[in-house]
Amino acid sequence: MRGACAIILDCDKAFISYAALRKRSLNFFQETEINSPYDDSDIVDWLKKNSEVLQDKIVSIEKKSLLDIQRLYLQLPWGSCQIKRVQEAVTLGRRKKIGPGDISSLKKYLENKFLDWDDYCVHNIIFKYEIEGKYYFTAPLGIAAKKIKAEAILVLIKDRIYQEVESIFNNLERNFSGFVLPQVSLFSSVFRKKDKVRAVISIDYAKSHLVTVDGEEFMNNREFPFGLKQIIEALAEKFMLPFNLAQEVFFRYFSFQETPFFKEVTIKKEEGYLNLSTQTLNSFIKDYLRTQIQYIAKELDQLANNKDLIVSFIGRLNTKEGFYGFLQSFLSYNLKGSLQKSALSSSYGCLRYGLNPFLENDYKRKTSFIRYILGIYKEYF
Repeated sequence: MRGACAIILDCDKAFISYAALRKRSLNFFQETEINSPYDDSDIVDWLKKNSEVLQDKIVSIEKKSLLDIQRLYLQLPWGSCQIKRVQEAVTLGRRKKIGPGDISSLKKYLENKFLDWDDYCVHNIIFKYEIEGKYYFTAPLGIAAKKIKAEAILVLIKDRIYQEVESIFNNLERNFSGFVLPQVSLFSSVFRKKDKVRAVISIDYAKSHLVTVDGEEFMNNREFPFGLKQIIEALAEKFMLPFNLAQEVFFRYFSFQETPFFKEVTIKKEEGYLNLSTQTLNSFIKDYLRTQIQYIAKELDQLANNKDLIVSFIGRLNTKEGFYGFLQSFLSYNLKGSLQKSALSSSYGCLRYGLNPFLENDYKRKTSFIRYILGIYKEYF
């Protein structure tokens, strides 16, 4: 069975999502993790050190699930690429109805004008078109025009990096199918449309990220020095626990569900045992979380500019029962759950977008061969 996978790197471990490919459908299979932290170093160096570990993990999944991983995607680490917001007006030569070929030529023109000779374009996303004073937030196919203006986001890395990463996976006999911007992975974990104002908040291990997308501004993001690590540190300080023990308590015992006040967990410390009320534990963590999320919400309100919002949270907290009920107790947004609740990271979104880059391919229309020929005939004659 044909399959694909996507890899993302967090500062404590890496995550890999797998899916089976059946005709045009993507069937999520599972997500695995490897304990190989990423410390904001060069992604090529990380891959050189961990390529065999990745290969062993992928091979084990292939054998267990009878998958043949034919495509592999990699999420770019945060801050590892250059993002250019560009705009340009292009004359079509004569007044005509805009077709897919015109949009494709426009995208190539933007790359030729704004990329340096040693740049590799990861994404070329046109998010706004202007024709005779009217704005369009999807490809204006069929609209008559002589001139078209576009605003786009170009995501760039150096061609050397792409070539080195491709070489590493070639040596493993893996087909490297491309990078995905982390903002795009987050968005694609939940959404496929940008017609309304949408936001995704990812609470990762050491940081949290907020991404907003709408038709006008398209993409904004903020980073916050708050994540699971800071929750665990606060827990360790509150109950005077070593960090590793506090981490175990957090992942094993913390719950968003209501628990009886008399229920306790017994924790073994160096000097003896500590009986900890689960209600006290849960209340402390939820109070801490509420404060941090409310701070992120203030930033979100400023970015959204009082527009109606559809908001989603992804990450490891998302897999804990009752998380969205907890959020609804103090947030007034229209909350939408992620498409894969079992996913611990944005690796599913990376895989989903890699296989279907809908933000960039909205101008491509799948038509029959006859319609394709007729379209060419009408365009030139």
